[in-house]
Amino acid sequence: MRALRKASTEPARVLLEVEVVGMAPEEECQREMFVLIPWERRRLAVPLAQLEGIKADRKTVRAIGDWHYWTKKGYA
Repeated sequence: MRALRKASTEPARVLLEVEVVGMAPEEECQREMFVLIPWERRRLAVPLAQLEGIKADRKTVRAIGDWHYWTKKGYA
């Protein structure tokens, strides 16, 4: 995955390419979809809207695209 834009919730270092290792817990996804990435010996939740698939299968790329479409329309 590649970061699309920087947000105030992002760590100080700019993420250019990350590996998504899972979905964030349901309680963290009440208003926005978060995915987990390895970060300094722990897992960090980052907004899916800030990522694009670069080494993902067709189904995953489609799901990410669908999420971007819905967030651009104002739905979450």
